[in-house]
Amino acid sequence: MKSAKKPDGVAWNEETQEYISKLLPYATSNSSPVINIPNVDAFKQKGVEKVSKQFQAELEDLQNRIKSFVTLAADTQRVYSARYKFEPIVGERYHLYVGNDGKDFLSLISPDNWDKEYIGTFRLNGEYKWERVD
Repeated sequence: MKSAKKPDGVAWNEETQEYISKLLPYATSNSSPVINIPNVDAFKQKGVEKVSKQFQAELEDLQNRIKSFVTLAADTQRVYSARYKFEPIVGERYHLYVGNDGKDFLSLISPDNWDKEYIGTFRLNGEYKWERVD
């Protein structure tokens, strides 16, 4: 026996003999609620822009930290390679110069009181790293 024809607004599956309105991605009658499809592309674009700015800021921060690390390592190596005949005290300032023989040496004498080739003023921190303070 053949089933009776359903009205236009009814979503009916002939094979399974059941209503399928709730399964459809669109409204099946005039009284159905409006189905708005979200603009996923705009969401993705906004997300990409935000995360790109965040990644760029983090990258710049890392680059600055690397530059600072390299400078600190180079300064520490240079001061430890210099000549000095005293034990430096943590927290004190010392001045690095180039001697007449072309080799670096560390001194307590400030550049204002001496006519030597001045490299910089350094402070020994608690981690025994030499920080430039001039």
